[in-house]
Amino acid sequence: MARPETVDEGQHMVEFAEFERSGWARRSRTYDDGFGAMTAGLHGRLLAEAGVGPGVRLLEVGCGTGRLASAAVGLGAEVVATDAVPEMVAEAGRLLPEVVRAELPGLPFEANGFDCSVGAFVINHVPDPVAAVRDLARVTVPGGAVVLSCWDALTANRAQGVFFDAVAEAGAARPAGLPDNAPFTPYATPEAFAGLLRTGGLTGVEVHRVGWTHRVAPDRWWRAVLTGTVLTSSLIEGQDEPTVRRIRERYDALTARWAESDGTVAMPVAALVAVGRSTG
Repeated sequence: MARPETVDEGQHMVEFAEFERSGWARRSRTYDDGFGAMTAGLHGRLLAEAGVGPGVRLLEVGCGTGRLASAAVGLGAEVVATDAVPEMVAEAGRLLPEVVRAELPGLPFEANGFDCSVGAFVINHVPDPVAAVRDLARVTVPGGAVVLSCWDALTANRAQGVFFDAVAEAGAARPAGLPDNAPFTPYATPEAFAGLLRTGGLTGVEVHRVGWTHRVAPDRWWRAVLTGTVLTSSLIEGQDEPTVRRIRERYDALTARWAESDGTVAMPVAALVAVGRSTG
């Protein structure tokens, strides 16, 4: 039996959703070229897991600026893309034929309307992960794939983990007003992620660890994270100038271990890809 939601938990969900929406609204014009380019390294795998091809009716949730949905259109899929942030919907509309402003959970679609559903790094940003999975299962045809990704542990996902390490080594305190934890945090392991999909009504669940390398100039990656993430950037933006300088010094020292001869760094990236089947 599900544990009843308390008033505090409900308020935390509301506050977290607002924190995310306002943060992504400010980054709608700067996300794609920096951090979005790194996340795109997983798009091919997500589309393959979903079985996307000509004529497939695909729903993408949390589409951001539309990179993944655009790739699906290129494969011949019939795509409906959604995002909860109006500014992201506007950006995605530059690339895509149909973008809908929609919350997850709370999708404005009838049951069994799509052959598959995909969410690239969105489940870790929603206020109620269980309800979100149930909503995706609802709108996906029986037997259709629901494919979701989240980041792996920071010890493996060094492209992001290096920022948290730099903050810690600089002795920086957590800025006031940040959410303590994302609602998804308890599900951020392969076993727990699989359990989340099963609790949300999916069957045949599998979770895969996927890694790739993101090559980028260290200065550019610093700017990409500050202008293309919400929580990670807030850990730095909320500091005074001397503290930001200390964090940057530690970041430069830490990223030097991945330095390439051309001046870039080869950053290890790691994610979890979860796949389940709707039962209708």
